[in-house]
Amino acid sequence: MDNLLARLTDIEFSYDRSRTLLEGISLNIGRRDFIGITGPNGCGKSTFIKLLTGELRPCSGRIEYFLDGKAVPSISTGYMPQYSAVDKRFPISVHHLIESGLLSPNNCWKPFPSTEEKNKVAAAIERMNLTHIATQPIYRLSGGELQRAMVARAIVSSPRLLLLDEPDTYLDAESEARLFEILHTLNKECAIILVSHNSEVIREHCTKNIILGRRERE
Repeated sequence: MDNLLARLTDIEFSYDRSRTLLEGISLNIGRRDFIGITGPNGCGKSTFIKLLTGELRPCSGRIEYFLDGKAVPSISTGYMPQYSAVDKRFPISVHHLIESGLLSPNNCWKPFPSTEEKNKVAAAIERMNLTHIATQPIYRLSGGELQRAMVARAIVSSPRLLLLDEPDTYLDAESEARLFEILHTLNKECAIILVSHNSEVIREHCTKNIILGRRERE
């Protein structure tokens, strides 16, 4: 029980009553799990991630969170959305994009971040090898650079659960290898759930593989 971070029990979700997207999902998430989520397009992979962030709520079933064996209302999460969900035209620098990962939904932008917050942002920038472009606006970034910046934003708050929606998109082989080297280091500190269409990536790096929409494929 002390190892348990989250528990999903009989989760169901639908955007309307005509089709159930997720059904009967039960899963225990341990503190050091590295879970891969795969499945065909439209099977609910991104929806599953959004249920864990709290952006969406299940239509039925339960999501419970735990710290040190005790039930808690929520845990800290870091979230990286799909590349297509990011507006590259938004007038923000790489540094400020990453800094925004420190804000909770109820916090407003801080014009004067604390020394601790500055150090967290600097560490995330260095970890993702973004120092040389930290002041660049995000519209100038390549696809791979923007992906790395979004991962940095997700990890800057030192979350207990890291949720990544297709972080390997637009990465070349060298960048992908570096990303997973970083993720395995982070996995010593937090649980990771990663959505990917790349089954080889899932097999090589994840300790568990959840295949959504399997019944539809059989």
